[in-house]
Amino acid sequence: MAEVTEAERILRNSGIRITRPRVEVYDYILSKRTHPTCEEIYDNLKDVSPSLSLATVYNVTERLVDEHLLLRLNSPNGERRFDGTLKMHGHLYCEVCGNVYDFDVRDDLVSDESDLVIKNIIVTASGICSDCRCD
Repeated sequence: MAEVTEAERILRNSGIRITRPRVEVYDYILSKRTHPTCEEIYDNLKDVSPSLSLATVYNVTERLVDEHLLLRLNSPNGERRFDGTLKMHGHLYCEVCGNVYDFDVRDDLVSDESDLVIKNIIVTASGICSDCRCD
């Protein structure tokens, strides 16, 4: 019997029908910290899953975003990237290499003194990553 992957477990617990493309795409995103685009996901999976199409990758990622299992990031250059980390964190867009990096943010960023109902906070920054920085 095959081992149940983290993606399968999360999909099953979320009540989402398990399909091979959903598991493959979601597993890929969860295993990478690179915030991949649909094209990157497809390019990395097409050899191991020849029946996978780019359209399927787009459909799977959008469904997982709709189900609140992925975050969709719209980078400054217009790319749609996907993130499987759902806990509160920020994203740094490196101005040199174009990569996206996670960074921690405090949970208490916003005071709760108003009657607003805040469902999501998006923290983005631009700058230079540690690999590109010249000291």
